[in-house]
Amino acid sequence: MQKNIQTHGLKESIVMAFNLGVWMKQQKGHEATVSEATEELQSMIYWNLNNQYGDTIPTDLLKANVEYFLNIVLLGYILPEVCLPDEELKSRLLNLIEGKAIAGTFQPPVVEEQTTKTTFTFHN
Repeated sequence: MQKNIQTHGLKESIVMAFNLGVWMKQQKGHEATVSEATEELQSMIYWNLNNQYGDTIPTDLLKANVEYFLNIVLLGYILPEVCLPDEELKSRLLNLIEGKAIAGTFQPPVVEEQTTKTTFTFHN
């Protein structure tokens, strides 16, 4: 049961990360370069994870998770720029990302959303 909860939380976090990138692209359009968007998105993810987990996890794990989710966020940011929208492609891509994460070794803590802010589940 715990593994199902963790897997569900990870899937939601992956979708949220991807959608954050899509949202940022819609907000910024061509006003921001990928480098500028990367810095802003990285700060957003770090702030969110740090607020959620604070001192309960090691700094290196926090940074690794920020990097992991930043990669997914950037897919969401870049993909609409390089190809036509395709829900089937998006679904397949998110399933492949989830599959790779699940195949790896991780024990994400269960996260319950208490607000409407974007929340990510840790992956280690």
